[in-house]
Amino acid sequence: MNKATKGAVAAGAAAVLLLGGMGSLALWNDSETLGGGTITSGDLRLILDEDSVNWQDVSYDVTPVDIDINTFRIVPGDTVAYTADFLVEAEGENLTANLTADISNVVDVESPDSAELLAAITTSVAATDAADNPLPTDGAGTAVITRTTSAPADQIISVEVRFTFDRNTGELAGQTGTEAQDQSIDLSEFTLDLTQIRP
Repeated sequence: MNKATKGAVAAGAAAVLLLGGMGSLALWNDSETLGGGTITSGDLRLILDEDSVNWQDVSYDVTPVDIDINTFRIVPGDTVAYTADFLVEAEGENLTANLTADISNVVDVESPDSAELLAAITTSVAATDAADNPLPTDGAGTAVITRTTSAPADQIISVEVRFTFDRNTGELAGQTGTEAQDQSIDLSEFTLDLTQIRP
């Protein structure tokens, strides 16, 4: 390689190194900060008024009467009702929630073989607002709470949860007639679940 060629190669390499050290070339650009504002998430909470809790026998063929749930002996066809007031904190422009009763954890630890009684119990939840207006239900034992822009974020609701012992227990095909007798479930362990839904 002659001296002229070597000199050209060296100059080219130096130019490449120089450009590489400077980084890539930038074309014209601009940016603008926009005054969009701050977005804040809502909240959903269910708070029990413990002094409002009450239990009643509301079976279809009796006059409703207060009961001690710990001593009541339920039989097929009976319905007992739990009533209480709750503060619902529901803040959000498009917030709708289902209020349901969960009895999956109510088997008494001292009577673990109570699956038949648990299976024979169905639940339904109804609620009214502070003006005693019924809240809508979904037709399957669930109350529906909707936060509209005109409703207060914090609302007092009265809730009734009914527990019905299937009147046909013991009479179904394959049953002996003694199903669910002398069994216990601990209804103090049931929970009310307030869960957001989005159609």
